[in-house]
Amino acid sequence: MSQGHTFFSATLAELTRRKVPRTVGAYAVAVFVLLQLMDAAVEPLRLPDWLPTLMVIVLILGFPLVFLLAWQFEITQTGVKRTDAAGLLSRSQTAVLFSAMMLATVGLGYVFYAYYSSVFESTPGAAEVAQQLPTEEPRQFTAPQNSIAVLPFADLSAEGNQAYFSDGVAEEILNILAQVNGLHVAARTSSFAFRDPQHDIREIGRLLNVRTVLEGSIRSSGNRIRLTAQLINVEDGFHIWSQSYDREMDDLFAIQDEVASQIAKALVESFAGLEQNRSGTTDSLAAANAYRTGRLHWWRRTPGELERALGLFAEALKHDAGFAPAYAAMADSWLLLSQYGNISTQKATERAQPMIDQALALDPSSAEAFAALGLARWQIGQRDAAESALRRAVELNEDYIPAQLWLAGVLGEQGRLPEEHRVLEQALILDPLNELLAVNLANNLRTRGINDEARQVLSGQLELRPGSTTLLRALAGLELATGNLAEGLRLAQRSLALEPDNPMDITLLADAWLMLDRMDTAEQLLQAGLQQSAENSGLLGEYWFSLFRQGRYEEARRLTLEMLAEDEQNLPLDLRRGLYLRLGILAIMKQDNHAALDALRKAAEDSEALAWKEDVMLAITFAAEAARRLGQKDTARQFLQTAARNVQRARLNGVNDAGIAYTEAALFAMDGEVSPALQKLQQAYELGFRQRWLMELDWRMDSLRDTDEFTSLQSRIAEDIRQAAADVSTNRVAAG
Repeated sequence: MSQGHTFFSATLAELTRRKVPRTVGAYAVAVFVLLQLMDAAVEPLRLPDWLPTLMVIVLILGFPLVFLLAWQFEITQTGVKRTDAAGLLSRSQTAVLFSAMMLATVGLGYVFYAYYSSVFESTPGAAEVAQQLPTEEPRQFTAPQNSIAVLPFADLSAEGNQAYFSDGVAEEILNILAQVNGLHVAARTSSFAFRDPQHDIREIGRLLNVRTVLEGSIRSSGNRIRLTAQLINVEDGFHIWSQSYDREMDDLFAIQDEVASQIAKALVESFAGLEQNRSGTTDSLAAANAYRTGRLHWWRRTPGELERALGLFAEALKHDAGFAPAYAAMADSWLLLSQYGNISTQKATERAQPMIDQALALDPSSAEAFAALGLARWQIGQRDAAESALRRAVELNEDYIPAQLWLAGVLGEQGRLPEEHRVLEQALILDPLNELLAVNLANNLRTRGINDEARQVLSGQLELRPGSTTLLRALAGLELATGNLAEGLRLAQRSLALEPDNPMDITLLADAWLMLDRMDTAEQLLQAGLQQSAENSGLLGEYWFSLFRQGRYEEARRLTLEMLAEDEQNLPLDLRRGLYLRLGILAIMKQDNHAALDALRKAAEDSEALAWKEDVMLAITFAAEAARRLGQKDTARQFLQTAARNVQRARLNGVNDAGIAYTEAALFAMDGEVSPALQKLQQAYELGFRQRWLMELDWRMDSLRDTDEFTSLQSRIAEDIRQAAADVSTNRVAAG
């Protein structure tokens, strides 16, 4: 037997004799029980997180001590005694055993020190712990420093009959705060979208791009009412300020005015360096209430709502004949009715202008009046004057959203798409849930070919307002323009079902049916619309297109001449150009090139100063073709050069939709460049072009007609239309 084996056997026998294994085993059981108790006690007793770790280390290092004690002593009936040294190991062997034990203990201690020393140096604070843990990148919060959103106050009265009063208080607070210089106030159109108490205040603040949110509630008991308001910090959700007001319900309007003023004053004092601007206000609470309520209807953009708004603005002026914003509101309501209601642009302008003049006479620094002036100039085609007036309105009050909305529209019509985009983004910072701003932004994106983002903008708003005809109409137009015909028609029908008398909805749905070659259905819809809105220019234009598509050229010509005969010289420039374009196209269909060129010259008047517009490009290029057929080569070349410059300028401004690609295809085809023309035509199709009727009638494309690619694309578009019609039929989309 080897010497090592003898030493091992002797050591084991000696350990057993001294009862070391049994003692160490008992210690191990005790350690296990203690650690289980420690694990259960840490959280309830709020013990430090490092304590269990320390206990484990101490107990592990206790094993050598227990071993030593068990080796040296034993427990007997008469007490603890030193173990008899006369054993199986010699003195030298015992020294070797204990040397090995000490080395193992020192090594284990060093390992624990190296690994856990940082745990015991100090207890980390919350900030240090946060730094040690992996975290997501914090969300950027870029709201203006002094910014607030006023939410609708909750009606907590037992009867639930104080909603009008609670809304009135919130609106009055918002109205007062909006007059404070240096304070950014979220517009009512956005902040009042959050009536649901389940919304998280911090998320609301981020959506509205504000740092503080004011919320409140109203309770009534008997003849007393209690109004509670609190200002909340968006970043951490903590209350900055809160106050309750108890009043007798003798005069609700007086209470509304008094409490709102007190709250607004307290809020202004919560911010630094602010002062109230009283310009454009009224001392009549009744006038202010009528005006504010009128603006609520005014934003909804339907004939009925605009007419209600007009009535409320007139009521405001009865209470305060010197209230300039009410005159301006009357003016822009009439102007908007020329788009949404049954009144011509000329008549609307005639009614609006005296109101604008009166508003400016009462308050030469009225942002509302300058905005209405800009809208009036825009609608009659005076874009430079419109831009000047609208920029003045923004300068006077950058928080007045209609001015920025219309300024963006003017810039867009001038083809200045990047500038339009910047104005809309700036306005959306102030009023992030304004659906009209969202619609204009989506149109800007679509024109630049950014269709998915445009769709997201509209869909996101539609989730909050599923019943908005404005959003449904815009999304329907986007789908139709990008080739999704069936979906576009469904959305247009949903919109019309919500507003059956709205000329814009009727026009859009009729256009969708025409794109599906359902001429009879479209005409029935348009005729019904014209019975109630005979002067609406949008309906009349779509009805002309319906007649043209059906080959009823003489009826289309009579309709155009009737519109021109009313007052040709006073017609808005854009409308007059459009009417001459129609006459020029009809002359082309009759092969009357002289009449066509004469009308198209007028349609293309001052085209160098115009932005990208498909109808203007039609006028220029059709005029070039008419001149070529008449042998007027120089005239034709001049028109084509103008068209090329307009296309180039549009491309430089970011235009990238189906219309510009199709126009480029037509220009190449007119120059006999077949291959690039076909490439552009394919690009137009990929961007959503589905106007098969135009390809069939468009003489600009004559050089392409014998190619397989042109014929194939015609067939593909015809199949897309057939498939969309089948899809509509399968899903039982009604005719209107």
